This record gives sequence, C-alpha cells and structure tokens, in this order.
Amino acid sequence: MPAKLDRIKDDALRDSLATAHVSLKSGNFPDVVHRSSDAYVEMLRRDPDLMKGPMGMRRILFYPRLGARLIQESDGSPAVIYDRETFSFSEAITYFEFAVDSLVREGV
Repeated sequence: MPAKLDRIKDDALRDSLATAHVSLKSGNFPDVVHRSSDAYVEMLRRDPDLMKGPMGMRRILFYPRLGARLIQESDGSPAVIYDRETFSFSEAITYFEFAVDSLVREGV
C-alpha cells in the first residue's frame, strides 16, 4: 500500500482506496475509478462547505474528466456521472492519485 494512503484518517475511505490500489495492480481499472470517485464524493458530502463558493466550483472544474465527471445536483450535493465504463491504466491512476491527494490535503 502506498505510504500516502496511511495518511488518510478515515478507516472506511482508506480501506476502499487500498482496495482500489489492489484493483489497479490487478488491472481492474473501472473499479479503481469508481472507488476513487466514491471516496472523493464522500469527502465532499461529509463537509458540504467544500462545495460552496469559488473553491466549490474549482473542485468541480479540476476534477479529472477522463470518462467520469463531478457534478453538483440541484440540492447542492456532489455526484459523479460516468460517461463510459472502460478505463485505461493512466486514467485510473489519475483518478486514484487525485482522490488520495485530496483526502490527505483535507485531513479526512
């Protein structure tokens, strides 16, 4: 498991991303993208202030757009829309690293 994963405080999110890392190694790239996206969305749901104001818009705009898109529902909650179900290694690692870095940065 990458050392950075150990810095994620929440057990469930850390375990899910550890499973995503195993999926990455085994070539199950859709699972990596889904688990990484789910972890990122869960972080945003737990702290709704992360979606407010200019920084909230930045979180949406800077979310990787490689087959999955972060949107804000009409009630303000975050969600991911999947444009496809197949992903390459480079796409999967992008979503994985984005999620891990974001959770570590936010102290989740």
